[in-house]
Amino acid sequence: MAPILEAEALREARRLAELMPGEHDLAVHHLLGWFHWFRHQALALRTDPAPGRNQYEGPYEGPYGDQQEDQSRPDLRIAVQALTACFLAGEENLPEPLVPVLAENAAGYALQLLSDSQESDDPARLSGLADLWRRIVEAVPAGHPHRAIHLTALGNVLRMKWRRGGRPADLDSAIDRFREALSAVAEEPGRAMYLYNLGDALNARFDRAGAQEDLEAAIALLGEALRATPDEGLYRALVLTGLGSALRARYERAGALSDLDGAIAGYREAVPLFPLDQPGRTEILSSLGNVLRLRFERTGDTGDLDAAVEAGRQAVEATPEGHPGRAVILSTSGQDRGPGTGGSEPPPI
Repeated sequence: MAPILEAEALREARRLAELMPGEHDLAVHHLLGWFHWFRHQALALRTDPAPGRNQYEGPYEGPYGDQQEDQSRPDLRIAVQALTACFLAGEENLPEPLVPVLAENAAGYALQLLSDSQESDDPARLSGLADLWRRIVEAVPAGHPHRAIHLTALGNVLRMKWRRGGRPADLDSAIDRFREALSAVAEEPGRAMYLYNLGDALNARFDRAGAQEDLEAAIALLGEALRATPDEGLYRALVLTGLGSALRARYERAGALSDLDGAIAGYREAVPLFPLDQPGRTEILSSLGNVLRLRFERTGDTGDLDAAVEAGRQAVEATPEGHPGRAVILSTSGQDRGPGTGGSEPPPI
């Protein structure tokens, strides 16, 4: 390794970095990353030749000129920064000891990409994002404190792919990732999120394939998530909405009035938890009107019919003119005025 420790080699590497055409010149990132990784190893052996020491572990985000760290650390930080770009691009020729660190760094960028892709219908973009999260999950060892979060992100991307015309296998794989994430968190305070993700995905698969075991598991998981969720806030509203949808589905299959009562109670509790300007408020009001109408058809209680009409009216008022779902909500609201009429299921939240 003697040549890379020469002063001239370091000067040339710095000149190359200054001449880099742009942030996305992966060939230069790859070369500089390996160069500084080799320098880090050589300098680490000089300062601490003890075998088995993990010289690559530790923080990398500090200033490059930090005099409190040993002289090899700046090279390590530069190597991690340069090779993270290569990991993001799918480069496989990377220093094996650094791969878990690169995956963790890449996760920060991948989370932003996930947020930006929420409304994307581009199959190639979603497939690329799923591949990135799959590589992050594969690189992070079992027992890592962030593994459950990474598995959840991968599951969310796969579920997005399925919802936008992907294969049924995408949803199946998402469910497997959500199961793995849930098993990794034990009794952590944030367990409710993992319960909700798995329950909601199982409910979606029941809607697709009709397997009763998926529906029963979804209801159990969403019920547990509700018990672990604070009594206020938008997240509780989402859990209530998911549980209400699952209970309504079981009522329509088995006809137990208690399931319909539970769905109505859940939707009613969820409505005030949605901010007035939150799009989900319209859908939850429409859903509440639908289940109230179903109970009126079952029991003949005109109070349920009046409440269904009122929920439909509020849903219409909350929907802006020109909104693509306004016609469906208007139609459903009108149908709530009489028994024996079918309605359209509102779009999912």
